[in-house]
Amino acid sequence: MELPDCTLIPGSPDSCSPIVACMPGEGTYFVGRAVGWDEGTLSGVTNGSTSCIGTWRVTGLGVGLARFACDDGMEGRLLYYYQDGETGTASGRGLVSGFGWLEAWSGHNIEQFLDQTGRRVDGELMCGATPMLIS
Repeated sequence: MELPDCTLIPGSPDSCSPIVACMPGEGTYFVGRAVGWDEGTLSGVTNGSTSCIGTWRVTGLGVGLARFACDDGMEGRLLYYYQDGETGTASGRGLVSGFGWLEAWSGHNIEQFLDQTGRRVDGELMCGATPMLIS
């Protein structure tokens, strides 16, 4: 799994942060990007080639909300918490309607953040063979 090239531009609507997520299903993961500052868009693709797009926004006190829809009919909502506001690194959990739970990470310190929790930015090591990993 390779993270997308993104440029962090603090305060800019053109700022970009990578996103990775464990999606419902056996070892299904998502890789994409979030564009914006305090609010914006997200897009990416699962390892099964399903495209997803959505929006996100910061609601205050380091908490944010994201909504997305995928071309296979999946729709979801995610609540996320910032781990490092300067790099946009956040983690969150959410629900994909009719499919199950998801867990996601974004920002420019995803690899370091996952390393601290014993995970890696790798579909199998990050998501495993279970629908959802909850720490």
